[in-house]
Amino acid sequence: MELHLDSFMSDGYTSTISAHEWLSVIASAELHHLQVLTLSGCELGGSIGTSLLNLSSLSHLDLSHNDITHFPQQMFHLPNLKVLDLSFNINLTGSLPEFPPGTALQQLFLAYTNYTGRIPHSIGNLKQLTDLDVGDCGFFGPLPHSFGNLGKLALLDLSWNNFEGEVPSSFSKLSSLQELRMAPNRFVGPLPSIKASRKTIATINLSSNKFSGPIPSSYANNDLPNLTYLDLSNNQLNGTIPPSLFTLPSLQQMYLDQNKFIGILDDEAFPNSISSPLTMLDLSYNLLEGNIPKFISKFTSLERLNLRSNNFHGAVDLRMFASIKNLSGIDLSDNIMLLIDTSDLVITIPSLSEFAASSCNLSAVPRFLRYQPQLNSLNLSDNQIQGKMPDWLWTNLQNVDLSNNSLVGFEDPFSNHSSSSMRYLHLSSNHFEGSLPIFPSSLETLDLSSNHFEGSLPNFPKGMDTISLSKNKFTGAIPLTICNSSWSRIDLSHNQISGEIPSCLFNTLMDRYPISVVDLSKNKLQGMIPDTFGSECSLEGLNLNGNQLEGPLPRSLVNCRDLSVLDLGNNQIDDTFPFWLEHLESLQVLMLQSNKFHGPIRRHHIANSSFESLHIISLSANSFTGHLPLEYFHHHI
Repeated sequence: MELHLDSFMSDGYTSTISAHEWLSVIASAELHHLQVLTLSGCELGGSIGTSLLNLSSLSHLDLSHNDITHFPQQMFHLPNLKVLDLSFNINLTGSLPEFPPGTALQQLFLAYTNYTGRIPHSIGNLKQLTDLDVGDCGFFGPLPHSFGNLGKLALLDLSWNNFEGEVPSSFSKLSSLQELRMAPNRFVGPLPSIKASRKTIATINLSSNKFSGPIPSSYANNDLPNLTYLDLSNNQLNGTIPPSLFTLPSLQQMYLDQNKFIGILDDEAFPNSISSPLTMLDLSYNLLEGNIPKFISKFTSLERLNLRSNNFHGAVDLRMFASIKNLSGIDLSDNIMLLIDTSDLVITIPSLSEFAASSCNLSAVPRFLRYQPQLNSLNLSDNQIQGKMPDWLWTNLQNVDLSNNSLVGFEDPFSNHSSSSMRYLHLSSNHFEGSLPIFPSSLETLDLSSNHFEGSLPNFPKGMDTISLSKNKFTGAIPLTICNSSWSRIDLSHNQISGEIPSCLFNTLMDRYPISVVDLSKNKLQGMIPDTFGSECSLEGLNLNGNQLEGPLPRSLVNCRDLSVLDLGNNQIDDTFPFWLEHLESLQVLMLQSNKFHGPIRRHHIANSSFESLHIISLSANSFTGHLPLEYFHHHI
């Protein structure tokens, strides 16, 4: 007999249903022969009572995707229970019981619960267990040696816990593993052996641990016919990468990044007659050296290649990529000894959409890039590129980062780029000068900071979201048209901007996205700070330091409940201490130095808090009187 009520009981309800009451009704219905009970996604809440212990024939119990808070340990011992799914009950607490010999469990799913504690040694008594998923729980400690008894285990997911220590050597006995997921945890020592399961294993994810040593021989042979996914990233593995990893017959994704692998990837070690089904290869952040191997051209299914932050050197044979029809992303960044051809080399990589070569000692934008019809993202930052920004970059690209170079201008600064689809343009820390060019209306993010631009601020595209023009030589007033854009971040600091702050800038009732960060520091702004911070204010950071602002502090600032940084230093603000800001629970930095604040620093008598999150406060060079109230700081003393 089976009873399936998946998501049925919750139809039309807006609150959780008492799990204890519902299950008591089911258990009292004389369903003694009930074998399958499925109540997934039924909005059951609270504690599970012991009433289900009467269902001695129950073999499959699914209570996943509810709001259950307690589950009796005795339920694990129902004599015929083979499948137990409690996953996605995020408030469910508990620990695993001891499992006596003969326990019938075959599948146990506890993922995304608050189960905690250690895995008991008696887990080895679950001889019929095929699936164990405890991902994203609170388990800790070492794994018991008895795991080696689970000869039928096919799925083992221990990810997102706090397990530690070495993986027991008994793992080498697991002969049926298909999926092994252990990331991230705090495992140390050598990688677990998969020798016994080499014929069945399909997925291995051991990333973000502290595994060390070389890749074991059980991973490094061609006797892994079904392995499709291998992630060993973010560990402390060392030694050379076994060539046989690149020729595994089914491997599609391989992540070996963020380790300490060394050596040369030798073309001669890759058989000419063998191809690879790899679609994703990430070897970034290692210590690999030598030329980029030409055997990559054999990876005819490759879609993404990441070789960032290694010690590769020599000329890059770009033609090796032309035969890889699905290759959409290449990252060669932070290989300072690479030589990338910047001449007018005419080759096409048919699907290339993203190319990155930051910190590669480039002196010019490689011209082969203009022949890539699908290219939309280009990162050539932190190089030595000189001259002017090529006009063809506006044609198809959506994301361009040429920051930290030596560019001095634009090939055609007043060209009409109305057909451009560029959305993100980063040109900070170059040598641009003069007036700003005409930017396409598609731009959403523009970073021109740390250049030598001058003149008045222009009218920016209406759809722009983020702008940084800091550390230039802009003059004049902030144009009122700035209020027509959907800003989330504005940085106009370190210029010579004058006039008043437009009152519309902080008015979040306008039909636009709310501003989260505004930095107008180190300018020549005058007048009062607009008292227009609306009830929906979402400001997180406001920096007006180093201007000539005066008058009182606007009381509407109290509406900015997410404000964490407020810097008003070095102005002429004339007011008493803003004790009313203590209502801002997120405020961590308050800078009021060098103004005309005066009077006592006191705590308002109706306040229930006293700057609970405040970490930094500066009050110097004002006219405050009286004692400094320690209650503002007692949370950090």
